[in-house]
Amino acid sequence: MISKQGVKPGTLNMNRVFRALRYRTDQARKVVYRRPPIYGKDNYGVETGVVSGSEMLLPELPAIIRPTLTADYQLERAGANIIGAARIYTPNIRTIKGLSNFNQENNVDFNEIEGWDRLIDVNRYIYNVPTSGASGWTSGTADFTFASDGQTITATLGTDYDGGFYFTTSATNTLEADRIRFQIKASGAIEFSNFKSFNGGTQDTDYAITYTPASLTIPTDSWLTVDVPFVSGTVADGTTIYKNGTRSAVTVTTGSSWDYEADFRDFEIGISGTASGNIVYIRDIQYYKSISWHVHSVKDQNNDFIIFNCVRTRGKRDSRRRAYG
Repeated sequence: MISKQGVKPGTLNMNRVFRALRYRTDQARKVVYRRPPIYGKDNYGVETGVVSGSEMLLPELPAIIRPTLTADYQLERAGANIIGAARIYTPNIRTIKGLSNFNQENNVDFNEIEGWDRLIDVNRYIYNVPTSGASGWTSGTADFTFASDGQTITATLGTDYDGGFYFTTSATNTLEADRIRFQIKASGAIEFSNFKSFNGGTQDTDYAITYTPASLTIPTDSWLTVDVPFVSGTVADGTTIYKNGTRSAVTVTTGSSWDYEADFRDFEIGISGTASGNIVYIRDIQYYKSISWHVHSVKDQNNDFIIFNCVRTRGKRDSRRRAYG
C-alpha cells in the first residue's frame, strides 16, 4: 500500500490507511512521541541546568513505520552502537493536533514534530501482566472485588480506600524490558497515587521501583495511557504522564534492594478512592523493549501526511547487561 518510493499527495485517506494496515500488518501502530527537557541558558549561552521546557511524553501517535535498516551489527563489532534507519509516516499536523494530548488548546508546548524529537516504538514485548482473568489479583484487604471481561480487570471498591491492589506471580525475567505501558480509567473520583514494580521480592518496598505522579485523577470518560521508561536513569530524572495535554511530573524512587537484574514478582496500582462502589479499570499492562527513532529529516509534507526520515541508536547488547552487572 505504501512503497519505499513514497506516495503521491492527495491520494490517501490516512485514517483509512491506518485502520487497514492495523488489521492486515504490523506496520501501522501507535507510538510514543518524546521531546527531552529543554534547559535554559545564561547570558553567555551556557546551559544553566534549570529546565525551561518540560519533557513531552505523548503516547498514542498513529504512525506507519517502514524500516530500511533495523540494526547494523557490523558497526557494533567495530565498537560503535547498533544503528538503524526508517521512513515513518504520520498524519498531517492538523490531524495530529486533533489528538487530545497534542491539541494546543490543551498542550501549548507542542507546535510540531521537530528534528531529533523521538518516536518510541515497540521492539518486542517482554512480559504482559494478565488482565484476561482475575486470578492473581488481590488488594490484601476486603476493600476490593475483582473481575475481568477477558481483556480488562475491574477492581470495585467496597468502601472508601487509600492503598493499592496488585498482581502477584512467580519469578519472571524482565531484564530486557526498558519501558512499562498500561491503560487505566475509573467510574468515579479516584486519585492515581502511584504504581510499582517489585523485582526480587514480593510486597516489600525494599524491592520496589515506585512511580508517583505529582497530582493525577484517573479519567472517567476515556482511557489514560501510561507509557514510561523502566531503566536506571529514570530514578534521577523522573518521568512524565500526560492527561488531555496536561503534564503530570512523575517522581521515580527505588528501595534499598531494588535490582533491574532481579526477576519480576509483583505489579501494584496505588489509588485513593472517596466513594464506595467506584470501579477502577486497567488493561494492556506490558513490559516491553523499545526502539527509539530520532527524526533526522522530513522527506515530504502535504495535506495528507508527513514522511520523516529517522535513525536509531542503542547501547550495550542485552546479553552483556547481566554479565557485566
